Amino acid sequence: MNEYLIILIFILWYTFSMIVSESVGSKKKLGVQWSFFFCMMLSPVLGYMITYFGSDSLTTSK
Repeated sequence: MNEYLIILIFILWYTFSMIVSESVGSKKKLGVQWSFFFCMMLSPVLGYMITYFGSDSLTTSK
């Protein structure tokens, strides 16, 4: 039973990390890959905050 709980937690963690990195990370300078890295290493919530409050997209003109 414990194995199933750990697998479920991992799948949810991975899913939320993918959602955050694809939805927020693609619009930011940090990028999808780094956003996903922070989400997986810290948590999807902290990864979201790091990505959301990071620099804006690369398409900003001077």
